[in-house]
Amino acid sequence: MKLLASLLASLAVALLAAAPARAELILAINEGVTYYVTPFEIREKYKDLADLLGKTLKTTVRVVPVDQYPALRKGLDEQQYDLAFVHPAHHSLISLRDGKYRLVALTKGYTEYKASFFVKKDAPMKRPADMKGMRFGMPDPDSITAVITRATMRDLGIDAAKADIRTTRYQDAVPFFVENGFSDVGITGSSAVVKQWREKGGAVLYESKAVPIKHVIASTKMSDPDLEKVRAVLLGLDRSESGQKILAKIGYKGYEIGDPQKLAVLAKWLGY
Repeated sequence: MKLLASLLASLAVALLAAAPARAELILAINEGVTYYVTPFEIREKYKDLADLLGKTLKTTVRVVPVDQYPALRKGLDEQQYDLAFVHPAHHSLISLRDGKYRLVALTKGYTEYKASFFVKKDAPMKRPADMKGMRFGMPDPDSITAVITRATMRDLGIDAAKADIRTTRYQDAVPFFVENGFSDVGITGSSAVVKQWREKGGAVLYESKAVPIKHVIASTKMSDPDLEKVRAVLLGLDRSESGQKILAKIGYKGYEIGDPQKLAVLAKWLGY
């Protein structure tokens, strides 16, 4: 009996040693609602990054696409995600404000995101003040572009709640409103849309304050050492050939450290 007990104890120790350090971690991905990407594409894009994070943390990291904002908001409020890549900055800012998530990193190339107010080349509006009483066209009301737009309108003395605003889910559909007379002013956060508009002879009347978007955040349930490991992985991606391949796959230049205090100031400006 003693020999059997000893063997069972040894087996139990071996099984524990072979088990992963922790249960799988969830990496939620939301790349915004104003550009359509399928869940399959999201999982494929982030697979290599998830594998690298899993290897670093000695566990499995599962990529979970979350393309609907209400689902994202619920998941963040309930801390369903261990890590989250959040394009709509206001949602991550709310979670940072509420103490449910901490900032891990910002995405390079997306720290100066602005809402551009554009008009036809022959539009009578020449100054931002001229936009009062005009009709506006902009992306989804819960997109970060729309949130920035409303804060900017407030600064310009325009009551967004009373303004004539037409919305569309996709950024590149906004110019259609202006071109076809449905809106006097179009608003976009897309540099590509602005570039195309200017190439056609159109004008940009005003630009909002810059807001960093595409945040990587971690649940406050994650330990400090693990958060630092994740941050180190992200910040180091652009310094190695293998990391650069991962970045090329997900379509970003890299990640950088952000300032939570500056983000908190921006959150207040946005109304959160």
